[in-house]
Amino acid sequence: MNFQMIDWVFIIGYLAVVFGLAFWSRKDMHESDLKTPDEIAQEKYMANKSLTFLESICSIIATEVSALTFIGIPAVAFKGDYTFIQIYMGAIAARFIIALVFLPRVYDQGLTIYEVMAKDLGLPSGQRTVAIFYSISKMVSVGVRLFSGSIMVSAFFGVNIYIGLSAVTFLTLIYIQIGGLKAVVRTDMLQLSLFIIGGVLAHYMIPKTSGQSWGEMMSLAQAAGKTSFLNFTDPWPFVFGIMGGFLFDMSTHGVDQDFAQRLTANKKLRYGQYAIFFSSFISISVGLLFLSVGSLLWAFYQSHPMPDIPTTDHIFPHFIVNYFPLGLRGVMVAGVLAATMSVLDSTINALCATSYNDIFKNRDPKKMEFWGLIDSIIIGCCILTVALVASKNDGLLYLGLKAQSWTGGTLLALFTSKVIFKKYFRYALTPASVIGAYVFGMSGVYLNVMVLEWNWNLNVYWGFTLGIIFLKIYATIKPAKTA
Repeated sequence: MNFQMIDWVFIIGYLAVVFGLAFWSRKDMHESDLKTPDEIAQEKYMANKSLTFLESICSIIATEVSALTFIGIPAVAFKGDYTFIQIYMGAIAARFIIALVFLPRVYDQGLTIYEVMAKDLGLPSGQRTVAIFYSISKMVSVGVRLFSGSIMVSAFFGVNIYIGLSAVTFLTLIYIQIGGLKAVVRTDMLQLSLFIIGGVLAHYMIPKTSGQSWGEMMSLAQAAGKTSFLNFTDPWPFVFGIMGGFLFDMSTHGVDQDFAQRLTANKKLRYGQYAIFFSSFISISVGLLFLSVGSLLWAFYQSHPMPDIPTTDHIFPHFIVNYFPLGLRGVMVAGVLAATMSVLDSTINALCATSYNDIFKNRDPKKMEFWGLIDSIIIGCCILTVALVASKNDGLLYLGLKAQSWTGGTLLALFTSKVIFKKYFRYALTPASVIGAYVFGMSGVYLNVMVLEWNWNLNVYWGFTLGIIFLKIYATIKPAKTA
């Protein structure tokens, strides 16, 4: 489609600032006079432990919300109601435990969380196996998020979705290579601001376009039950949502290197603790902001013809492209780019850290920069492939979350048994123990989804429980010989 220069100004301006921040971060890296590979890795993947509370909390929010929040959450509310917010509510208690119990045990203990897991009775091969399982599951879940953001990009520029996917991936790969984790965190702060501005603008533009007031449209949605999050006649979905959010969030924000490095890279332990706990309340606010966008869109289309779109995930992008005025469209596209790139950049940085530190430990340290580039390209291509597959599915928000729930419980079981309750699980972290835990854990997920057909929010519970059971049996049958 045709679009005006003012839209281009906002989009190009956003990209210019992103790359400017990356070069600024690169300059800081050079000024630190790094010499050894370990020093370079600390700067590239841990920002030399220089993150502040503000940088950390903004980066956490920017990474977790993603374009799935921008595109997927309005679609969820458009089709249903606000029950999705239950997951955020359950996360409050989870992040309190992460701050109080998890973080003190991993802060200053290693470059990655999987290195920490292998410190007590662990073998390099076991550490490598955990990192491989994590990397695969992470690329699958993030691939879905990448596609959701590219919906908006392709719709705005009038290009094929595959071109949009490739362009976003390529741009992100470039600025990651320029500035490392510091660049990722600094751009996340910008991206979060744009993301929230986009949500606020939607609350203004949808009523303005409709000719109704914001209150009238929300009242219409409320009367139709579109804003409810708890059904008193059937409270179980609410219970499952809270439960799912609790353990699910613990398995992502607690033992996912993507989030863990934002906490362990803080200047002080307490900065990371404050950041992870208070981020849960901001997440709820952001979730409600975009759920209500879905309510407004539902009210709008009660008096306007429904567009011809492939899936409901396209409902918000379609409205932006067709109803937003010049200039504001550019802001919204920049917001979606921000949300998409903030997830992709942090994921690639985290996976490169695990590749360097956990998977390919025997590489020539003098070629660290070269291998970092190769890893980034391979990881980016793998995520891009998943995104292309995800383009064939509807309900992207839940698809992305379900993908994370398949293996999250097992990873949490491995972490808690090796770091939190290690005196009760005296086993060596080996490929056999790791693979066995994943076989048991994913069997539990299969049982929950395919046999019992229970709520998907319980996937993490099944994975965690059967993973822990296997590890206890393994520790009993084959206890470690050293204390």
